[in-house]
Amino acid sequence: MKKLIKYIFIIGIFLNIIADKATAQFDTYLDLSSGFDDNLYLSTEKTGDLISDFDFRLNYTPKDSNINLYYNGDYISFLNVSERNIFLNNFGAGYYKNFGDKDKHQFYMGGNWLSRYNKEEYNYYNYKQLYLYINQRFNLNGLFLKTGYNFRYRSYSYVPDLTNYQHYLFLQANRSFRTRTSIIIETDFGYKSFKGTETYISRNGGGKGKNSITQTSVTSNQVPNMSHFILLARVAQSLHDRVGIYIQYRKQFSLTDETSYVNSDSYFQDEELYDDPFSYESSAFSSKLTFILPKSTNLQIGGSINHKSYISEQAFISVDDTVGIGNRTDDKQSIYLNFSKTFYLNKKRLNSLKTYLNYSYIVNESNSYWYNYKNNSVGVGVLINF
Repeated sequence: MKKLIKYIFIIGIFLNIIADKATAQFDTYLDLSSGFDDNLYLSTEKTGDLISDFDFRLNYTPKDSNINLYYNGDYISFLNVSERNIFLNNFGAGYYKNFGDKDKHQFYMGGNWLSRYNKEEYNYYNYKQLYLYINQRFNLNGLFLKTGYNFRYRSYSYVPDLTNYQHYLFLQANRSFRTRTSIIIETDFGYKSFKGTETYISRNGGGKGKNSITQTSVTSNQVPNMSHFILLARVAQSLHDRVGIYIQYRKQFSLTDETSYVNSDSYFQDEELYDDPFSYESSAFSSKLTFILPKSTNLQIGGSINHKSYISEQAFISVDDTVGIGNRTDDKQSIYLNFSKTFYLNKKRLNSLKTYLNYSYIVNESNSYWYNYKNNSVGVGVLINF
């Protein structure tokens, strides 16, 4: 790991030297963090571990161009369960263009290719993913409207029936007032379909020798398609030149009567497999208070209250219950604290260094035995821009 960090650091400096002499801009970031999670599997029985995260990012922008290219490599390691270590590769591109009267409107488009790799013991996590988006933002004399569409294709290498296609449409309105208040209203529509599996069965349809007839039938095991509708409202208020707060309400409605949940503690590292966002209805309140302190120091304190009603998943009252008592419901409360300080070095090969401390606490109360848990996590890190 130390050798890898050293090589990446050298590569970043080398690219910046090239950028100094070329008509292009390279931005290189190295994010190193480590922390302790006391309930790694979000389980009724806690298992803690020390987690380290090595994240390398590279942005490339040609001179006088509206195009941005980037690469993000992320390696996550676990001290006690190293067989769960994760490596993520992400290649992407983005494009923007101003248009309209005085170029006050914006058009955005782009996409990325993401691949995830686990060791052999957990290779069912492995997937490849294509993500594409196209957005427009309109400035209507102080009222900002943003609309767009994004598409995602995710292919699981070892769980092919969960390979899926995801579509989202959204519309957002943003208005600011002289009282330093901003109001955001957004609506989203999401649709998710699965590839499923097909089984081919061949059988002899009669006859002998050259005259025998082979018949083939196909049986399909289709995972149900799912869709939901989201309403979001946020009010942000500047309390002081250096203090701001927002309060948000988010409501999610399911548009399908059946979902195919695969929620399992063995999938905890992947939200889609552990707790698919399409598998429940929800209502959530959240808030965040931000302090911009002297000497490039920042403090954020936030939290949320979220109620989830699962569409198809049953609740079990004990470890021995195999019958269930109806559909699962969860009430989740969380708080978090993020503290950071940035040092602007203005060195030729080192632009800035940001140190940070993050803490979060989660309580999940469920009518299903398996999902009653508490979780504390704390981490420290440094983000280097060179």
